[in-house]
Amino acid sequence: MTPGLNDNTGAGRSTRELAHTRYKARVRFILPMVGVVLLLSGVALYNSNSLSKLGLIGVFVLLGVVVVMRSLMNLTDAREEKMIGEERRAVRGAEGEEAIGAILDSLGDSYLVIHDVDSSYGNIDHIVIAQYAGLFLIGTKAHGGRVSVMNGRLLVNDREPEKDFIAQALRNTYWLRDRIRETTGLEIWITPIVAFTNAFVERTSPIKGVRIVNQKYLLRILQESHYGRQDAALWEKRKKIESMLIGYTNGVAS
Repeated sequence: MTPGLNDNTGAGRSTRELAHTRYKARVRFILPMVGVVLLLSGVALYNSNSLSKLGLIGVFVLLGVVVVMRSLMNLTDAREEKMIGEERRAVRGAEGEEAIGAILDSLGDSYLVIHDVDSSYGNIDHIVIAQYAGLFLIGTKAHGGRVSVMNGRLLVNDREPEKDFIAQALRNTYWLRDRIRETTGLEIWITPIVAFTNAFVERTSPIKGVRIVNQKYLLRILQESHYGRQDAALWEKRKKIESMLIGYTNGVAS
């Protein structure tokens, strides 16, 4: 089934587009392979009908065609299974971003929320400017199972994840800090958060300043006015920051 494209330009937009791109890549891969297999099947069927006229060499050629055809089918099946897995991960990721986005969008007037910002280091899922709690950068992860920390390393189901989520959050945090400084002249403290939507997250201290939480605990962090650094100038310039970041959500800035 084709992953549905989300017309909303908010949370999950780029990940939905990624899922659709992966679907189209799978179709472009599968159709030619199916065509080749059908062609080889036709050749094999035609030659098998006149097997008695082929001779020994012809028999070996026919067997070779069958072997090649079978190898192509196995290759196609394995590659398609991998591509389907990549599509499903993208869809789960988009659903997680949309779930967190819906929570953030329900916050009151003392919050400004921006989704899906393209930085030089990848996508920033959500940015929240809170009037009484500062600025938060949120990366959403849709992994299931248990999330823990051991010796300063983030583990998902007792294994290191496929990407370094902490390094990714920090790179995006530094990028955002620099963009805000260029736009407003402000030196802002940013709280990076990695939020898991489908996993049980053990309570743990931040890793290099990055908070690791589950979806349920996220709101508590954003609503704790004593957490982070309040800055009246940040809130006063929130619209200027929003205008700058919207340029990155639309791919305008470079």
